[in-house]
Amino acid sequence: MARRPSVTSTQIAREARVAQSTVSRVLNGGSVSPQTRERVLAVLEKYDFQPSQAARSLVGSRTGVVGVVIRDLTNPFYPVMVKAMEQVLYERGLRLFLVTDVVAPEEGVAMLRREGVEGAIFTAAVASDPLPGRLTEHGIPVVLCHRTIDGFPADQVEADNVEAGRLAAEHLLGLGHRRLAMVAGVAGASTAVQRGDGFRARVREFDPALPVVQVEGGFDYDVSYAAARALLAGPDRPTALFCQNDVMAYAVLNAASACGIDVPGALSVVGCDDVPMSGWERIALTTVRQPLVRIAQVGAQLLLDRLAAADAPLQREVLPVGFVTRGTTAPPA
Repeated sequence: MARRPSVTSTQIAREARVAQSTVSRVLNGGSVSPQTRERVLAVLEKYDFQPSQAARSLVGSRTGVVGVVIRDLTNPFYPVMVKAMEQVLYERGLRLFLVTDVVAPEEGVAMLRREGVEGAIFTAAVASDPLPGRLTEHGIPVVLCHRTIDGFPADQVEADNVEAGRLAAEHLLGLGHRRLAMVAGVAGASTAVQRGDGFRARVREFDPALPVVQVEGGFDYDVSYAAARALLAGPDRPTALFCQNDVMAYAVLNAASACGIDVPGALSVVGCDDVPMSGWERIALTTVRQPLVRIAQVGAQLLLDRLAAADAPLQREVLPVGFVTRGTTAPPA
């Protein structure tokens, strides 16, 4: 099929017998007589005319673009959040520009500035990440969503990760487990620190002498799989594992299968997030449920509020979590 020829706003104006400024007013919802608007719209529809975002930004000071920065698109946690954010932004006439860990931080700054983003939402920020600070230096509003940084000058929203760790420990201790281990996430990430603190605090309350073995999983499947294989091959393997996200829990489940260890007969596994596939019958992961969609929606709304009132006081919201018992935990054999 032949490609439809492109036209300019000047050609649209000429065919509609109006000034080019009138075409711009029609496109941007300005004041135009009904007869003139109808005539311009007919020509626009004839050519399926769509003005470029760059051209729109030259007319007004707004681009309608919001940056969303994530670190691991393969984690099923993030598509859920991005979809929820996109819906909120779309309803407000904004579009989403996604940046992943494929690019270096400095290039990420350059990309977001070239795109002319009005603000940016970070879903995996850590204190050592230079990108949020660089954007704020350029006057671009930033929201930290899901992961937070104490003292950072931005609106922030997260789940109650300390409570998430406590709930996981409460469940395993209640089943009778005393040989406990934890697969930790990215060092320095608020989610990893808070979930670990909550888990250990609840164990200490139960028995100050009860140890918690920790291995590093980095919120990564491959790293967690290798760590779990090594841990489960040891002489004093745990009877229960708390994984600080669901992806690491999947790695532990597969590592246990490879080692011939029955779950939950010989090993109980608890995740954290409750992404959709954790509820699949073949996985049936016991996990701590984060309100993934709500976290994303609040993050997007915080940015919209900031764009509407740049000098308003900073906000920080902590959303509740819940525990979901499925098929990967049981009393110790």
